Amino acid sequence: MESLEKDLYSAAFRKWEISPSSKAHGYGPDGTFRTFENDFGEGEYWSYFRGNLFAINSFNMRFTKSWILRYRCTEHLCIGFYDEIEGVTQRQGAPLSVGSISVYLGGEGEEYEARVLEGASAKGTSITFSPDYYRTYLQNRFGSIRDIRRAFLEADGRRDMSDLINLLRKARSYKGAGIAAELFYEGVISEAVAIVMQHSPLYPEKHGATRLSCEDRRAIDFICGYIASNLGEDLSCSHLAEELYMGQTKLKALFKAATGTSPSLYVARERMEEASKLLVETDSTIAEIGRMVGYTKPGAFTEAFRKNKGCTPMQFRRQRWPNSSEQYAQGGTACRNSAL
Repeated sequence: MESLEKDLYSAAFRKWEISPSSKAHGYGPDGTFRTFENDFGEGEYWSYFRGNLFAINSFNMRFTKSWILRYRCTEHLCIGFYDEIEGVTQRQGAPLSVGSISVYLGGEGEEYEARVLEGASAKGTSITFSPDYYRTYLQNRFGSIRDIRRAFLEADGRRDMSDLINLLRKARSYKGAGIAAELFYEGVISEAVAIVMQHSPLYPEKHGATRLSCEDRRAIDFICGYIASNLGEDLSCSHLAEELYMGQTKLKALFKAATGTSPSLYVARERMEEASKLLVETDSTIAEIGRMVGYTKPGAFTEAFRKNKGCTPMQFRRQRWPNSSEQYAQGGTACRNSAL
């Protein structure tokens, strides 16, 4: 492959009139920011390309008519997640949904197809790997890595890979440039491959690690989906165990084996990620956002947010929403009265 951008992306960008833009944006300066506004809809698409090896992509698109997306592609594999997805279905792979991993394995000359409904939306982040990366680059460094495409495919639709989702979010928000950016993005790619391999049953597990059966993985997938849909509700370990008709000790062991963390830490992290999103994308007061993610007391929410993000919710909103009104920057009347 000569260039991942030229061989895989350029034709699609031209076909749907997705063009480079000089508009201000919140993505890394070493990537290319593109926008479109046409009969299909409108949106933005940011990409960081590393020659013929990989691309990191972040996008936010809304569509105004129903249509079928088709294009022929070169061999590649793509893995990512959606913050928002509605009205889009792929011909292959697991159903697209918020909070789950999405994987597409493209074969040489194969046609990709997705059906897009009027009013559909898609917002997310992904990594695209060329065969030059996973067949040549990795093999030169580590020798043959068997079944790498199969390992990625097995991640499709999984909800227990929060470590990968957090890595992709980190890549999307990175603002470095130059050599620092090259090193950072290369590290993201290596870590993403490592996470996929770590979660795959195809590779040897660490001595003493809990072995997960297919039934166990389905249970953890279910409970991760339940957590994502109920961030404002009781998500104590005892309640999650009841949802699975499982003892707390077993749940903790399986959850740790599947996600690398405990249920309580996972819940706290998901709540903070959702709160961060709501602080930037809505004008809800800080107290309201706290309730949305399970904190009935504003002070408890502020303290939890500070421990996780290193700043208060008010400071976080001001940093990312500098032109907001003073009322919303302060979190509204309810927020001011609660001394946030």
